[in-house]
Amino acid sequence: MTLSDGLARARAAWDRFWFGPGTARNLAAARIVLAAQALWILLSRDIPALSALPAAFWAEVPGSARWRFLVFEGRPGLEAALQAIALVALVAALLGVAARASCLLAALLLYHLAPLETLFFTPSPWAKGLTLPVLGLLTLSLSPCADALRARGHGKAGPVSGPDHGWPLRLVQLFVCQPYLFSGIAKLKAAGLGWASPENMRAWLLLANLDDQLAAFRAPGLWLADRPVLCLAMGVAALAMDLGFIVALFSRRARRVLVPAAVLFHAAILVTQNYAFLSAPLLLVFVDWGPRVSRGRTPPAGVPSTMPA
Repeated sequence: MTLSDGLARARAAWDRFWFGPGTARNLAAARIVLAAQALWILLSRDIPALSALPAAFWAEVPGSARWRFLVFEGRPGLEAALQAIALVALVAALLGVAARASCLLAALLLYHLAPLETLFFTPSPWAKGLTLPVLGLLTLSLSPCADALRARGHGKAGPVSGPDHGWPLRLVQLFVCQPYLFSGIAKLKAAGLGWASPENMRAWLLLANLDDQLAAFRAPGLWLADRPVLCLAMGVAALAMDLGFIVALFSRRARRVLVPAAVLFHAAILVTQNYAFLSAPLLLVFVDWGPRVSRGRTPPAGVPSTMPA
């Protein structure tokens, strides 16, 4: 096989993955899941109040971060108004009302509001739960994410499908895979395979259960910390999940195993270490919400007719 043949095959595989047809129903479901998760986050906390915190809280926030997100202290009224607009936009996105415009507006406002938490409390954007909705809603604003509603309104039978419904969903799914992959890479970079050692797992379990004011569950984690074999199994399973979940992006069969396993994984972490992964509801974007697109359907010219396995 020549180099040109190899490049042609790689390009064909790339096109099959990104531009294979998808269903409007699954794309609409992704819109609903993203909007609902972001609504849950916004309604569960008072983000605008952070703007009114004393100047000491802002002392270490660099000017570049303030300008990047247009976040400046001392304006709780403005932030409350922006959050109210974001809530309206998210409800509209959830219901499919002016879906593309609603997704874009919600994404831009969340991009501004979300850092109000991460600037103070944690350097990890994943911990607060609004990073993936920003990326996902921005992607959906460029896609026909309300076609399922239009098809139903016109009485069309069967799922509306096409390449325009495939690539946005796969990009959103990629966003959901990335926290796992990047977490696994970070673990290996920081500690190598030794991160999964019983000693390290025991240390994490004890640290997570140290503060009885924050730990909702203590007995399971402390019980596990006293059993080195189970600690080792926990560490190996965590690395395997982080580094292996990306396979769900490419294989339907893998999704049937990995998505339920990820749900159990996060439940176990919550019970043993009291860490809640607020983006866990976004695993629903991997669910097939309707009939598959027929592999016999002919896509537009130049677009492969098969979807990823």
